[in-house]
Formats: sequence, C-alpha cells, structure tokens
Amino acid sequence: MLTVGAILKEPVSTVVRFVEWYAAQGAGCIVLCFDDPEDPAIEVVSGREDVIAIRATPEFWEGLGTTADERFTKRQNLAMGHVYRNIPEGGWFLNVDSDELLFLEGRTIAQEVAKQPASCRALRFLPAEHVQSPDDPDRLYFRLPQKGWVQRSIYGDLAPAVKPRHGLMGHTVGKSVTRTGMSPVKVRQHWIEDQDGPIEGATLSADEGAYLFHFVDQGYEVWRNKIRWRLSSRGFRLPMRLEIEKRMEGPEPEAALRELYDCLHVFNEERLAQMERGGALRSWTRVELGLTDPDWPPSH
Repeated sequence: MLTVGAILKEPVSTVVRFVEWYAAQGAGCIVLCFDDPEDPAIEVVSGREDVIAIRATPEFWEGLGTTADERFTKRQNLAMGHVYRNIPEGGWFLNVDSDELLFLEGRTIAQEVAKQPASCRALRFLPAEHVQSPDDPDRLYFRLPQKGWVQRSIYGDLAPAVKPRHGLMGHTVGKSVTRTGMSPVKVRQHWIEDQDGPIEGATLSADEGAYLFHFVDQGYEVWRNKIRWRLSSRGFRLPMRLEIEKRMEGPEPEAALRELYDCLHVFNEERLAQMERGGALRSWTRVELGLTDPDWPPSH
C-alpha cells in the first residue's frame, strides 16, 4: 500500500485538493498532520476512510520530544518519522509538502511502485515548477531545471542569481517514495536516510514522464510578505539574496522587487517559447490534470 504523509496549515480547499489528488494516485492512506490542532479542514477530510488526521497539539509534540515552538523543518521531520514508524511493513511512503503534487504520465504512483523489484528501496522524483502564464490561463506550465544558456536567454542579467538552482526558485533535489518497515531510519524533507546516508534508488524525471509538480509560487503578496523571513532563514541562495538586498536598498524598492518577481515567476508567450526551445518546459490543460479551479494556483 502507498501511504502519503504531510504536515500542513493551509486553506480547506488546498487540503481537499491534496487529498483528492493523492487518492486518485492510488494512495491507500493519506496521513495529515495539522499544525493547527483546530484547523477547520480536519472536520472536512476526517470522515474519509483513506485519511488519518492528526491534531498537532502540545501533547503530540511533547510525545515526539519537542514543542510547537520548534522550527518547522525539525517538527516536520519528527512528525513524518512518527508516521513512517506506524506504517505496516511491505508498503511505500511518500513525504511531500502541501504544494507538491506528484504526477506520472500514463500510470499512477501506486502502479509505479508496485512494479518495482524487491531490490528497489526508494524512487526519487525530480521537480517541475509551476510558472504563471497570463496569456494562456487554460494551461498549466511547468519549468524544469535549465542549462546555463537557457537561463541566460530567459532571465538575462538575472541569470547569475538563478544559476545555483538551475533556474528554479524552489528545491532541485525532489522527493523520494521509500519502502516501509526499515529501521533504524530518519525521515528528512526530501528522503529517508539510514546509518549510511540517504536511501537511494532509481531517479525518475521528465524523461520517464515523472514530475513532482511544485507550486512554489503563491502570488506576489505572499512572496513579498515572506522576503525578510526567507532572507533571515537562508531561503535564498547567496546570489539571489544579494540581488534582493540590492533592490530593497535602492531608490524604489517596491517597484524593483515587483520587477524581480515578475521576471522569476510570470511568463508571456515569448519567454515560454524560449524555455520550450531549451527543452525545459512542459504543459497540460487544466482539464487534463483535473485541476480546473480557475482561481488556483494564485496569480500575480
């Protein structure tokens, strides 16, 4: 059985979308750890037989040896470690964030893991990052990691700032689905590791029709409001951090930041075509993906 786990604090619509997506991908169990123990989404999804809703109360965190005030990533790892240890042996576990939807062309995740040989302990899936496309709102466009010349053609003078993440704004390492029942192990954000390090296996990418859809962009207001926090928490690599700080210290910081955001996240037909020529673009209609809400993902 495939079990999907996530710790989240999101609007009810996001939680429902997440559950419905992974149920359609063949997950027999979806374990949601709600960072707000009174989250209204709990009542909405907890009636489903395939959902386990965990209220992250102070007592829950105490039982894991931490508190609700601990940094999020540490609590995330502890919570998902708790989930992993309670999954029966013989299945698979996928730890993802609420803004990540794993998609495989022509098959479900459950079908993919079911055909793996007994020697395979993990599969890693690489990210495809959603970008805004105001000229074509009926399609969803995703950028892949880009070669240097592609970055230069798309981002111009900003190419050095996006180089460390190969033209992406979020993580580049992807997420892993891992066999259950292994011990001792530690659950990390992107993989599970044993005493020898990350548990490795095959890596599936766009070449195999596999995409970890990452909806890292939640609109300009969210991006702008999180800038100082991301600067202080190393949420940006050094070249991008310097670019942002330069703009914040300039004569018109708000206009400069908005220009930066638009360059990084909003793509017209010409820039989409440049990315496609570089082999770093994929797209589907909303209907093809079953994501038909015109107000999601958020726009600029």
